[in-house]
Amino acid sequence: MTTPRRDTFSRRFVFSGLGHRLAPLVWTTVVVAMMAALLAPRDTDPELSQLSLTVSDFAALDRGGPIETAMASLGVVSLLLLVVARRRLAAMRGLPSVLLAVWGAGLVLAAVVPTDPLTTQLTGSAYVHRYASVAAFAALPAGGLVLAGRLGSAAGRTARWLRVPALLAVAGAGVMAYSAGPGGRELIGLVERVMLGCEVVMLGVLGRYVQGMVPDRSGLEGGPQTMQPMHPTQATQATH
Repeated sequence: MTTPRRDTFSRRFVFSGLGHRLAPLVWTTVVVAMMAALLAPRDTDPELSQLSLTVSDFAALDRGGPIETAMASLGVVSLLLLVVARRRLAAMRGLPSVLLAVWGAGLVLAAVVPTDPLTTQLTGSAYVHRYASVAAFAALPAGGLVLAGRLGSAAGRTARWLRVPALLAVAGAGVMAYSAGPGGRELIGLVERVMLGCEVVMLGVLGRYVQGMVPDRSGLEGGPQTMQPMHPTQATQATH
């Protein structure tokens, strides 16, 4: 029967098409998310300081605005990246996949469930938002460090570009935790945006690396057999 083979071929073709668009999709979403985090607060209330207020604070003041939309989009694209990465990258399976799933799902949840604007008296939804955000921001750098260790020197600069932003994000999380407590929220907005920048760079690097591992779609047109490399002499004989 040929149906299973056609089904397998169809799945490969679909995932190959998604994989070849993966890096542009990830980087476009990253740029949009960063622009929303940096520029949207100016439209919300120019008098409020981005240095002392978090992205979530501004999002709560503009429900359904560009910040929440960008957060949700970034979470969904991260989950798409996870689906492709698990199929193409063995090192991604296991703990890195779980951590990336926590990041993506946490962003979507934080975008859907708002925090309370500019108050220390938090409601139940605000606590859900807070812990979803904390889980997301902690999971991605942890996953990046685990993945970088698994890839090692074989991945070249990719492992370094995962490890360095991950370490910076971990350091930023420590500074942010101090600022949220004893630091009196001093510069918490600045630290959060730097940490967010490090984490989305990791996403872009991972997307580009995974895209490079997706086989060319032309290699799928002849079915699964064409996926195997052919020796030059075999290619010559095949043309006669």
